[in-house]
Amino acid sequence: MGGITTLATTALPLANSVADTVDRVSGSSDSARRQQAADERRYAYQAEQQRLQWQREDELRRQDQELQRQKEEQARAEAERQRAREMDWLAQSQNLAAQQLRAGQAATLADKEGDARTRLAQMSAAAQSDERRRVDALRRTVARTRATLGSNGVSAADGSGEAILLGVVKDSAAERGEAEGADRLKREAIQQEVDSVRRRNLLEQAQLAERQRLEFMSRFY
Repeated sequence: MGGITTLATTALPLANSVADTVDRVSGSSDSARRQQAADERRYAYQAEQQRLQWQREDELRRQDQELQRQKEEQARAEAERQRAREMDWLAQSQNLAAQQLRAGQAATLADKEGDARTRLAQMSAAAQSDERRRVDALRRTVARTRATLGSNGVSAADGSGEAILLGVVKDSAAERGEAEGADRLKREAIQQEVDSVRRRNLLEQAQLAERQRLEFMSRFY
């Protein structure tokens, strides 16, 4: 009986100690699980925050890229508008230069043609005056010749008298032909002067057009 009491007395504290140990281990395991769960939640939160941060950074990069693209597109559009303005300005400037050249040439040609008309008119008047002079001179010469022949007893109808009169008329006709030939050469020279101005005008216009074409091509193409 005493042995049983002793065993009971010894076993009871031991059982209590084991129970306490089990409780401590169980409590420690629960704490570890809670800590692990807390850690997992923290890691998940941090991972989510990192993902959101990357997402924001990606969105900012996309916005920056879009903004840069828009700026570049605006710059290209402005460059095109500026190029169009410069092209239009140069075209207007070249057109004005061509108009001024043609206006100056037209004035020069008009002056030349006016001078030519004046000179031709003077030549015509001079030719008519010379023709009247020759006709008058021929009449006087024929009259004197007839008188001379008559005083010498030679008739103008005779062969010798007729030959003399024909010689006088022939000389007058030759003089008229020479005058008309000289007059024709002068008229041709005057016309050549006018034609030369016209050709020079066309050449200057062609040269200006080629210079303007090369300038336009070199600046914009």
